[in-house]
Amino acid sequence: MMRARMLFVSLAVVSSVGCNCSNREIVALDSDTSSGVPEDMTAVSSGSGDESIGEPFDASRWIGRYHFENTFLPFGERGDPGGDYSLVNFEILPDSRASLLYDDCNFELPIVIAYEWLPSDDGWLNLHPGQGETSLRFLGRTDVETLRVQLIEPCRELEFEADGRGLSFSVVRPGESCWVDRCTTPHTMQVDYCGE
Repeated sequence: MMRARMLFVSLAVVSSVGCNCSNREIVALDSDTSSGVPEDMTAVSSGSGDESIGEPFDASRWIGRYHFENTFLPFGERGDPGGDYSLVNFEILPDSRASLLYDDCNFELPIVIAYEWLPSDDGWLNLHPGQGETSLRFLGRTDVETLRVQLIEPCRELEFEADGRGLSFSVVRPGESCWVDRCTTPHTMQVDYCGE
């Protein structure tokens, strides 16, 4: 247990040190449901946030698309990702909706999960089942009790926590990822920023 915790902390340190804060345009996962970041979008008031001083929750830095990067395979490179052959994109919309696209080399079709988000007093967004969802799901797990996400500055990385546990071996960074090689060769895959 202690060894796993040290590995998770080490990965978090490597992740933050490797941040280069590239200003990639955050684009929509689904043009029918995404609206990008409106120019006049500066804050969303939701009844939560720092109400003690009367400031509404500022969602402007959160809005956009993010991708999961596997720490065993540098993003954009072709190779063996240590058994995790998946592409994952997460999108936060300004209207309190979010979605997760989860695809794997073994899937016929990707899984798309809808969420609704609410800010909490401790700086996290709490995710709840969205439209059409009967339970709270995350990645390959069919049901979780709690799911939340935190924005890590200065590079706008995200940290997920499902049922009180963080993600191991994944970094979540701004920008959408797309397949370059969806395991046409066994144990080999490649994902990169879309259009590159």
